Amino acid sequence: MVSENQRSVIRIVSVLSAAAILWTSAFSVSAKTIPDVKSKTETQVSKESDLVLPNGDTLTSNDGEIKITEGVTVDIKVGQKDYKEYDVPKTTVKNVLKHAKITLGKDDTVNKKLTSTVKDNQKIKVNRVSFKKTVKTQKLKFKVVKKKTSKLYVGQKKVNTKGKYGKKKVTYITKVVNGKAAKKFISNTKVTKKAKNKVVLVGTKRKNYEMLQDNPTSFKTKSKGGIGTIVDHKGKTVAYKKVFSGMATAYSAEVGGYTATGDAVHVGGVAVNPSMIPYGSKLYIQNSDGSFVYGYAVANDTGGFCYNGSGTLCDLFYTAESTCEMFGRRSVNIYVLA
Repeated sequence: MVSENQRSVIRIVSVLSAAAILWTSAFSVSAKTIPDVKSKTETQVSKESDLVLPNGDTLTSNDGEIKITEGVTVDIKVGQKDYKEYDVPKTTVKNVLKHAKITLGKDDTVNKKLTSTVKDNQKIKVNRVSFKKTVKTQKLKFKVVKKKTSKLYVGQKKVNTKGKYGKKKVTYITKVVNGKAAKKFISNTKVTKKAKNKVVLVGTKRKNYEMLQDNPTSFKTKSKGGIGTIVDHKGKTVAYKKVFSGMATAYSAEVGGYTATGDAVHVGGVAVNPSMIPYGSKLYIQNSDGSFVYGYAVANDTGGFCYNGSGTLCDLFYTAESTCEMFGRRSVNIYVLA
């Protein structure tokens, strides 16, 4: 940039040149030749045009009259391009962009207000903004609907209707700023094929089972996490980690008796082979088809059947000898709960 003294000299020379031109012609002409003091060159100024001199001032030719207006130097960056220096009239940002032959698109943005007046050495940034539309076809998930039925037992389930995925078209709009995706949003969703719900029948019918004596034993159980699940006599799903199948017998004892682990004898306490089923294990005992149920139990005792080769898996405790006789010897499944 030149000093203010140099600007004054250039203004004086320019004005004198303009006066000389007007003196030699009574009428305006289509072009004037203006000497540039700094570069010692001549520049033509057409009628009704602006020319920014190297010193930053601006010459304006209008009906033959030469005017000098203040000029500034600004840096303008467009999109992904680097900043570029421009000598422009000191006017609004909008006019400066027009002077620099930079056209704004309808969605483009500028970091300065278009109506604001530019300042010397100001940086103006033009962001090229566009919107890209894409349409994608996506799966539409189906819902699982459960329906109760008395045709199935409690704990039983049956798929009555298979679910089918639907389809939908999703329209995405991506905002692109200077060639890079800046934001993505959904502008529209249209279902082209409806999903078909999956219908699952859930049994409500309870099995007729035999329980020789009420068993009050209960504890907190898990519904998953083992190798499988069973449905207890109350319709609750219970997970187990191991199952033994074999013969069971029954025994009774006098009130006040104690088991091998020191527990008082009670219905729900059973004798086992501790090398197979550790003491304290939580169990659920019934026969294979659920027609007989002993229920929840705890392994808290043992007996001679472990060593006599009878093949007995467990001894179930009942309070009455007659109940033990009624039970006799039966095949059971012992589920070790998870």
